[in-house]
Amino acid sequence: MLITRTRKGMAIILAFTIGLVGFIQLPTIALAKGPEEVKSAAGARAGLEMGLATKLLETAGLFFSEIKMTAGWSWPSIQYRLPAVPLNSLEKLDREMADGNGAVYGTPVTDQQEIQVEIMELKKEESWTQKLAEMSPVIWEDSQEQQSPSADKKKNLINWLDPWKKTLELSYVVTGGNTLSSSFSFGANLTRSPNEKDTYTMKTFLLRSHSTTITRRAVGTEETFTVEEERTRRLSAENYLLSGQYDHRVSGRLTANLAFVWDRNKFSGVLSRALWTAGAGLVMADSARTKMRTQAGFSFTIRKYSQQPVNTFLGFRYSLSWEQKLFDNASFATAFIFDDNLARISDWRYEWNFSVAAPLNKKLSLKTGVRILRNNKPPDLSVPLFTPEGEQTGITVPIPRGKVDTFFTTSFVLNF
Repeated sequence: MLITRTRKGMAIILAFTIGLVGFIQLPTIALAKGPEEVKSAAGARAGLEMGLATKLLETAGLFFSEIKMTAGWSWPSIQYRLPAVPLNSLEKLDREMADGNGAVYGTPVTDQQEIQVEIMELKKEESWTQKLAEMSPVIWEDSQEQQSPSADKKKNLINWLDPWKKTLELSYVVTGGNTLSSSFSFGANLTRSPNEKDTYTMKTFLLRSHSTTITRRAVGTEETFTVEEERTRRLSAENYLLSGQYDHRVSGRLTANLAFVWDRNKFSGVLSRALWTAGAGLVMADSARTKMRTQAGFSFTIRKYSQQPVNTFLGFRYSLSWEQKLFDNASFATAFIFDDNLARISDWRYEWNFSVAAPLNKKLSLKTGVRILRNNKPPDLSVPLFTPEGEQTGITVPIPRGKVDTFFTTSFVLNF
């Protein structure tokens, strides 16, 4: 007889505990007061859990009533007002929610409606919070997102960048003393391959150099004089590049690509140049140590040279890239790009990059590189005309610019 009562008591306590856990979730929904009905799937599941908690509490109440009549116990009363919830099966609700046709359960919660709960005090432990998070993960996550919208935006940015392979290059050089100069370069490379056939690549490069010219003169007599300095700081180099490319492997080694490139090289006379290209390529090598591919296609260019009108033309574009792993995880890479103007064949140019990188640790490496730009038909440069005696005439004449520009950089590279 004693064993039977003990088992019965344990069953009563278990039923009451389950009902209490479901009932504790009531404030999560009840505190969200508003004139509109709950429209999310989380609200539907929460309504079902409230209905289940109600049934369990009523069942537990019947058992406790029997004990109260027998032993003369008393406990605090429980008063509540709940929305009407049809108690359907969880499998049916999950199926409707998956199809996007889940019904909205519950009634609007207004300021006049409130839930009053007077329940025996329980010792709150950390396990309760963990238990509630496991039983209602949707509600828990929604409440966390509502509390910190800025964290949600940050999370979205991180989620967008996470699948991309990221490489950053940074270089800064300053000289002082009798000569003053500074040079800053920044490069970024983002690559993403969501599957075996598609690859997205984004590249950017920025280089700016400043030099300061110091002009000194003495003022006074030969025995007593003061030195005056005049410093003139000017921009001596400026180069920008922004490109994006999409590659699709058609079959085997054959690929197709679409690309956009914008660049500016003010001191070479290129104020703005935008180029769209489409073509096909061939993967010559694709292994862990060697990657080599070549591409060719047609291009459309909009170009603005200094002191010239905007020019548009169709062209031809060819590129070759090669990356090779060396000993001790060092590597070198080279890329060659050739562009030609089909309307004027002699108006061609090319860009050649060569770099060597040595790792410092798993994410940081040191990189040195050379970038050569050659333009076969550069824009002319206007210069003032002087007389043989050195007097200004007020006239400017065009002279040819240099065809080759060379950039040498040493930078730290961060891979993540």
